[in-house]
Amino acid sequence: MPDLLLYIPNHGYSISDTIFVSWLDANFFVRDPDNDPLINADSFKISTDDSDSNLVQFSETITEGFVREVDIATGVTTITGLEHLEGETVKVTSGGSVVATETVSSGSITLSEDVFVYAVGKGYESTLVPMDLDIEGTGLATTKRINRAIVNLHETIGGKMGRDTDHLEDIPTGSSLFSGFKEIDISGGYSRDTDITIKQTDPLPMTVLSITYDLGASRD
Repeated sequence: MPDLLLYIPNHGYSISDTIFVSWLDANFFVRDPDNDPLINADSFKISTDDSDSNLVQFSETITEGFVREVDIATGVTTITGLEHLEGETVKVTSGGSVVATETVSSGSITLSEDVFVYAVGKGYESTLVPMDLDIEGTGLATTKRINRAIVNLHETIGGKMGRDTDHLEDIPTGSSLFSGFKEIDISGGYSRDTDITIKQTDPLPMTVLSITYDLGASRD
């Protein structure tokens, strides 16, 4: 996968500047091993740390979004202005993950560590249960077993999948937006009532494009 190249005419950034990238929802360091110092004033690469060892890779073309410089001295631990959520339990997202779950008191919450770019809101869960399988016209009541499921995701972070809500496994997407296929083994035996459940338990993006099954069926 190629390194992500940000094309911003006359950007004015320097090597080691910290910037926030909207479509990745995280902070990164300005790097460019091919142009150090930045000879090309119109483009640069980014890294998860201040080195060229962890350059961000990306395979899509992005035409919308924004990039802005982040002053690392302006991080906060106390977030105010939450009077409309007084007494509610809220989640705080930053850098593509949930960093805290707190209860609003006196219109504010206090975190255990600094955050620089964040969002605060009430938590929610999303649940997807596909329709019953009708295999090659044999009928919905066919005895079957799902061995594994292959889910096609688009710009997704996290999520869980399993045969029901009591048997869910994490979908290993990482903390950056993931697009592509992930395989999850599904435990359980043969049954007429066979299904899977996909859940997003955090306020993070998830789009399921398709689900493919590896399964066995019996014509009993």
